Amino acid sequence: MIREMILPQLSMGMSEATVVEWMVREGDHIERDQPLVSIETEKVVTELPAPYRGYAHLVAKTGETLAVETLIAKIADSEEEYRSLVAGTYAPGSDGVASSEALTVSSAAPGPATEPGDTSGAARRKPASGLARALARERGVDLAKVLGSGPGGRVERSDVIGYAETVAGRAYVMREKAKIPLTGMRAAIAKRMVAAKATAAHTYLFFEIDITKLLATRKTILGDEEELGTRVSLIAFYTRALALACEEVPVCNSTLANDEITIWDNVNVGIAVALPGRGKYDSGLIVPVVRDVQDRGLLQIARETKELVRKARAGELSPQDTSDGTITLSSTDSFLPGGWMVSAPLLNLPQVVGFQPGTPIEKPVVREGQIAVRTMLPCGLTYDHRAMDGEPIGRFVRRLRDLLTDPELMLL
Repeated sequence: MIREMILPQLSMGMSEATVVEWMVREGDHIERDQPLVSIETEKVVTELPAPYRGYAHLVAKTGETLAVETLIAKIADSEEEYRSLVAGTYAPGSDGVASSEALTVSSAAPGPATEPGDTSGAARRKPASGLARALARERGVDLAKVLGSGPGGRVERSDVIGYAETVAGRAYVMREKAKIPLTGMRAAIAKRMVAAKATAAHTYLFFEIDITKLLATRKTILGDEEELGTRVSLIAFYTRALALACEEVPVCNSTLANDEITIWDNVNVGIAVALPGRGKYDSGLIVPVVRDVQDRGLLQIARETKELVRKARAGELSPQDTSDGTITLSSTDSFLPGGWMVSAPLLNLPQVVGFQPGTPIEKPVVREGQIAVRTMLPCGLTYDHRAMDGEPIGRFVRRLRDLLTDPELMLL
């Protein structure tokens, strides 16, 4: 018998996913629940186990983005069924096995995948040295068009160089360093950012908050780090302050979808986490969610945030870890250490508020007619003007300032 495996819907709202990597080769014998394929949704990479035991015929290609419930693999109970399947001669009989005559048509598995950079069949068939093929990929040269000077017409490295120089007419040549496919997480980020900019009425605020006292309070807490069992980060303070400000101005803890503003009782703060890309030049971003922050103290927020960041960077987040956010925090603290910098984020739809603290910096400020050195936190905030006007967001910012200026309000 031959069974089909379809792309499952792993979470609400999931409509498609990209095949990242097959953990088995075409034709391999696999066991049930063995890791079979990793897929990438808008938010996370997830491993899917084999649903059956048998011989794997891989239908979906690596890098391919498919809709939910699309066929991605077939699994044959026997080697004979697998061979007839890939030969296109499978015809189940009463026992579910193809006839022996049909099985003799082909016993070979599908051929090897195409070599990266070779886009034509002629290029794959052209005899060429490994150095020549590597250089052709680097310079974007079609090997099928290169006259080989080696034995049997084999293309050598010098042939590729000569062809490239001839085509360019020895003029200035742009040299490509890398190509980053706009697929998977990068494509999802691009799609969501463009949708956010095109949909929401982004309105930006830029301001400073004096966090001199907050840093002193944190320093005291860090002195008890071993006893407390965790290190309380600035992010934990910012997250707690956001939750308390949302409780005072509930419309800031809302989502806007289907022409309806929903104000949430749960304050679920998304924490933007930068991720390394799969290649040397690309990068990624994911937003795990700390849930019910309104009921959490600083220590619990610090522990949960630390664990979510660890899981994000280890690729261990589940779809549930990145869902149900009501407001997003994205710090740029590490962008310009020691320097003043501020920006405001694009909204994480359907949320209506995003907060972006920068790098705290010491600077002279006037306090009660005197110049004093204080540590100031540059901040950017974005809100959706469709959901609210300036008055509530003004109250929200003032509450945020009061909490971060006097952190004892957060410790009560």
